[in-house]
Amino acid sequence: MSRLLRALGVSVCAGALLVAAGCGGGGHGAAATNAGNGAANPAYLAAVTRAADATDQIPGYKFSITSTTQANGKNVEVSGTGSINDRGSEGAARLQVEGKTIEEVISKPYLYVSVPSGSGTNVTHGKPWVRADLSTFSQSFGSSSIGAGSSNPSEVLSYLRAAGTVTRVGDDQVRGVSSTHYHALIDLSRFASALPPSQQVAGRKEGKLLERVTGAKTLPMDVWIGAGRIDRVALAFSLCTQQVRVQETLSMDIYDYGRQPAVTPPQASQVTDIAAKLKSDVAKALAQLGCH
Repeated sequence: MSRLLRALGVSVCAGALLVAAGCGGGGHGAAATNAGNGAANPAYLAAVTRAADATDQIPGYKFSITSTTQANGKNVEVSGTGSINDRGSEGAARLQVEGKTIEEVISKPYLYVSVPSGSGTNVTHGKPWVRADLSTFSQSFGSSSIGAGSSNPSEVLSYLRAAGTVTRVGDDQVRGVSSTHYHALIDLSRFASALPPSQQVAGRKEGKLLERVTGAKTLPMDVWIGAGRIDRVALAFSLCTQQVRVQETLSMDIYDYGRQPAVTPPQASQVTDIAAKLKSDVAKALAQLGCH
């Protein structure tokens, strides 16, 4: 279950990869709980979709991320910083997860996640890194936005292109930059049509999956836009499991636009590939999710 709980950008694959390896296991702006104080306006919708496109076209950027998962009265927090290049084709992040530091490296086609000290098992064969092909997730979840995994902001940006209605909340400051705060309702039935033609079949699968596990037709998301680019994204949603309703919040800042330093993946001798086990674990987790 941990993979999907973080599928919208919250240490997405770090948790899943570590669980698959047998390693075990809020922020500064949760999504608004109402539709804002301004009526829905086509111009607001256009501003949000243009900003998502513009942000995705930029060669690279840095990001910070904070999330909280709440279930059975317990909170699990994840926070960290990272960088992205070339629409998520490469990047790196350093995350704090339940008191442990986890490193992520995206170097397509792989996502690498470090194994915290003292967490290794015979699955990792004592090596300090695990990896999985990013297609492992797209095969299970649908299109590349959820399927790509990792703490990758470009995954979240893809949802903004499927916004159905957008309202203006007001003006704000994000990292000292003047931004306009909007509240968007992502129409999950339109998500696939907002993707490139080659991804639309998988996108329909993804949209239906999100409807099933959230029990909703829309996904609320808040976005702050300055100078035509996205400065912050925040969302709050819940997932149904067989045992309990799980609450998730996510806040992510995007800043220092421009090409970031190239990443270097771990040496092959330091890595255990766990894609097969991960795929099995994801399938089991999905079977436990769904609203009735």
